[in-house]
Amino acid sequence: MKFTINQYFSKQNSRCGYCKGTKCSISHGMHSYTMFPEDYQELIDRGWRRSGLYCYKPLNNETCCPCYTIKCDALEFKLNKSHKKILKRMTRFLRDGKKDKNEETDRTGDFSKDAVGSCVDIDEDDCGGGTDKQSASVGGINDEPREPKLPIPNINFDVIAAANQERHEEAQRSPEHFDDQVPTEVENPVIATETECASKSSCDGSNQQRKKAKTIRLERRQAKLAAKGIEVSNCETSASKKQKVSQGKTLADYFADASANDKHKLQVILIPPNKKHVTDEAFNLYKKYQLLVHNDDPNRLTPSSLERFCYKSPVKYTKPRSGPQDGYGSFHQQYWLDDKLIAVGVIDILPHCVSSVYFFYDPDYSFLSLGTYGSLREIDLVQQLAKKVPALKYYYMGFYIHSCPKMRYKGRLEPSYLLCPEAYTWHLLTDETRRKLDESKYQRLNSNTDAQDVENFQTSDLSKVMLLYDNAYLTYHRYIQSLNIPTIDNMLDAIRSRIYKKITGDDDDRDLIIEYGKLVGKSLAHRMLYVKT
Repeated sequence: MKFTINQYFSKQNSRCGYCKGTKCSISHGMHSYTMFPEDYQELIDRGWRRSGLYCYKPLNNETCCPCYTIKCDALEFKLNKSHKKILKRMTRFLRDGKKDKNEETDRTGDFSKDAVGSCVDIDEDDCGGGTDKQSASVGGINDEPREPKLPIPNINFDVIAAANQERHEEAQRSPEHFDDQVPTEVENPVIATETECASKSSCDGSNQQRKKAKTIRLERRQAKLAAKGIEVSNCETSASKKQKVSQGKTLADYFADASANDKHKLQVILIPPNKKHVTDEAFNLYKKYQLLVHNDDPNRLTPSSLERFCYKSPVKYTKPRSGPQDGYGSFHQQYWLDDKLIAVGVIDILPHCVSSVYFFYDPDYSFLSLGTYGSLREIDLVQQLAKKVPALKYYYMGFYIHSCPKMRYKGRLEPSYLLCPEAYTWHLLTDETRRKLDESKYQRLNSNTDAQDVENFQTSDLSKVMLLYDNAYLTYHRYIQSLNIPTIDNMLDAIRSRIYKKITGDDDDRDLIIEYGKLVGKSLAHRMLYVKT
């Protein structure tokens, strides 16, 4: 298919996974059959989030725990003391297989998890620990908004394409979509060890690690001096070393701290969308994680539930010429310690970001702070992808929930930005922002009251909304005009809609489509297909 296709469900009330309240989590939702990466990028930039095939947007001014989309600028990311401690701990463990006595923590007590974002361990250096069971059970995957139990029409993509051949071919010629370039069989998944990640684009293999400009200039200067027979002074070499130390180690430097003599080997494998499937290793790991970390009901933990939440994705696998080597879509990053699967990161690679969907790991290795380590790995992936695709420079962590103290850890990845829920503009997360959120859990964030949503959907935009009705692509205006009520052929669409409903008892979804348009924005409403049943 050449279009994003969604069935909109309107407002939903559900149990909150953060305050544990009943029917107080309020959001809008829709089932997505298929979605292009650029469309999903625009949706998450308007506060949407996906769980499997279900996409939802919290209604922040009404819901119990407002959820602010949060992203980190990976190219400006700064390692803090806690991050360095975790990276060094991993290096030591891989080198000699030993762990310090003070790292022998309760395996269910030193981490927090958000089901709709990245998993980050709560490190004692940052927040004084957090060893109770409650901290571990906040935000489990079964606590997030669920798709309502409503009929989902079956859609036959081939039938729709055949019925709309002209529009289908027109979309196929669009320069935005190059899904025809996705090979039926892709190369073997990229495998990177700790050593290789520094030079292999951190598991995506897109391009080589670039030297810093200062290093290149220094090497050129030394080469010129050597050509003239002038020996480079010891003091210059010493100054160069001091300069390198003062600059500090990068993520890639830490991941390169491995050797062939290490006791353990860590491999991080990027699994492309058309290669990932539920394996016994993945399911057993998922089940163990959900039971020990989130105290989940064993009866709910099945291979089909894992597939539904972590494997099924509407995000279409595309490989545009200007995109990453492995393309855009929903990927898995598998973490293998020797021959044992110890963690899986579910991520979406999109035009402007890597978006963390879920992360689960073996609690036996909680002393390695795998949640935080996984986030640092994903930030490194962004940094490597940005070398080929400069616009792809952000790391999306799901939602920042300030009203739930256990969920504030995401703000410790700096610099981070929160999305204004009204103007849809990004704002640096500062201490001042935190103070405002302490005073009131709902904040506009954009202090300029004149700033408006540039994609604001007006009633006048309704006529151009794209619908999928009876296997045909058509605008709302054409749909209304097609209604067989000759006595009102020349009336306005709004009047036609009300009369049609009164005469037939049927509903043309007019109010629902307007609500949908305001939530997804004008451009997406005119581009994506709204399923009209």
